[in-house]
Amino acid sequence: MKTDLRAVQLRAEQIRSALESAFNADTSFPGSKPSLPSAGHCAAVAAIVHRRMGGWLVSAQVGDETHWFNRLRSGNRLVDIDLTGDQFGRAAIQIATFGHLYRGTRVRRPGELLCETLARSEKLEGRARFETNGPRASQHGRYVS
Repeated sequence: MKTDLRAVQLRAEQIRSALESAFNADTSFPGSKPSLPSAGHCAAVAAIVHRRMGGWLVSAQVGDETHWFNRLRSGNRLVDIDLTGDQFGRAAIQIATFGHLYRGTRVRRPGELLCETLARSEKLEGRARFETNGPRASQHGRYVS
């Protein structure tokens, strides 16, 4: 199923809104400085978006940190989507044509996520109050309803 950009934006807003009250030190990357609630949550949030919307996991070097986010198909194009951009003084939710959010973006395999990161993402997702389970990704990484 092809998903238009507006649907991607709406779903991103729903996910980020649900995560706002769930962000906590116990779900952030160990050693993260809690300057903002989303700090240290990029890989955990990327895992949640991957489970809920499919697509690909991607990362880029931002300053001296590796930052994880997602790449999705929207209609007949690919877009990068970041739900924790506020860590870097950007908008919390960013969506741009693939490769345009951060320089040096590279696709990552789900197996590259640490077990610790997956455990944090599951705890974060469980704590979040999602209004509905909403669409979830199929096994083939496509956004399905």
